[in-house]
Amino acid sequence: MKHQHPVISCICITSNKPLMLQRAIACFRKQDYPNTELVLCYPQEDLLTRIIADRIEAMSIIKMIRIEHSEQEEPLFTKNIAINAATGRYICIWNEGHWYHESRISDQYTALRKSPFKSSILMHVLIFDFKHQRTYCSRYANWQETLFCEKQLLLEASYMHIERADENPVIHFLSSRNVLYHISHAPHLYIYIYNEIPEDTSTSAERIPYLSDNQPMDDINDTVKDIIDTGHYIFTTPDH
Repeated sequence: MKHQHPVISCICITSNKPLMLQRAIACFRKQDYPNTELVLCYPQEDLLTRIIADRIEAMSIIKMIRIEHSEQEEPLFTKNIAINAATGRYICIWNEGHWYHESRISDQYTALRKSPFKSSILMHVLIFDFKHQRTYCSRYANWQETLFCEKQLLLEASYMHIERADENPVIHFLSSRNVLYHISHAPHLYIYIYNEIPEDTSTSAERIPYLSDNQPMDDINDTVKDIIDTGHYIFTTPDH
């Protein structure tokens, strides 16, 4: 079984976003791939995330590695620590701010099986503009947030040696070695939720790659609004 389904480690780096984190963890729990672990990284001062992690461990619902770090720790250092701590053969980036289809892990893994590729990335995702409550399909682009890669390769492309805090240099590293598979037919696997917290300026508008002339996807908009609603994903502790 182990050689058929190698461990896949999903790295989630979060800070004081408990509602979004619970949604991301709920999506992780529903994945149809049978051998996963969650590497959860958060600041020591983030008590709400610690409570969520405690509840998960009490419920024994997923395999989890917890990493608490100082508030001042550089994000690149935290990510490298998480990659090293992961026990899986593969690493899957798991951003706490977005929503994932239940077959995201299995589909990205399947793309690599019996192929020369060692990593995969989505070239189209769905984008939900939270402010205007509209859904779009992104233009063709390397969606760095969807990176799925063999752990050994990520160790070679150490984040400690990269000046920027995003995955773009790593994607260039993988592309230059012809080991990155581009998945262009599955935008439903990932809903990028843009600007869910109005004061969150971590993602500037110009970074969102959907074209100004893209038409909203009205036929699925109500469904998207429903499935990303954080109210569906509140954890409770069992009474027994």
